[in-house]
Amino acid sequence: MNSFAKFLLLCVACVAIVVLTTKLLFAADPGPDSATCAISVTVDSIIEWEGANFAAIDLDSQEAAISAQAHTPEGSSVYTLWTNCNVALSANNTTASQLSDGTDTLVTKYKMSEDGDGEATTGATAAAEATSGVGSYVLYDSFLSSALAITHVNTDGAVEVTLYVEASNAADEVSDSGDYTAIQTITATWVSDN
Repeated sequence: MNSFAKFLLLCVACVAIVVLTTKLLFAADPGPDSATCAISVTVDSIIEWEGANFAAIDLDSQEAAISAQAHTPEGSSVYTLWTNCNVALSANNTTASQLSDGTDTLVTKYKMSEDGDGEATTGATAAAEATSGVGSYVLYDSFLSSALAITHVNTDGAVEVTLYVEASNAADEVSDSGDYTAIQTITATWVSDN
């Protein structure tokens, strides 16, 4: 191959490199290219207290020990119920929920409140509260004998429940001296999804 042919071949190669480089430098931006991913998960109906139990109610520390026949100490404990469905709250109406020292008993009354209204926030409607009678103290054996209906409101998955207890002597006597205990159990039961 003569030098002129080599020169021409070299020129052609240089032109090709220049043309390719120019095309790469001046190529149009292809723009973004997106890819989507469909994601799904199921949330089951949930009824769950925030922990194992209500905090204990120690009437002596919240008010005072019963020191007179007419003294009626009371106390309360607040607990959160997480729910995404309608539930009913019921109570233990057995003697386990009556304050006792093992041989003698105290007049034991309960009531309950919650922070919702069953319309704008998860809770009990005024009609449900009236039906179950939770707003006034009642004897342990009739407390929540008509379960309290809690209505779930979408986007509000919690209701603060406050349990109140009151202890007193019977009207015409005083109970034996000593320590009295009781266990009250509040059970949330599924009613429906909404």
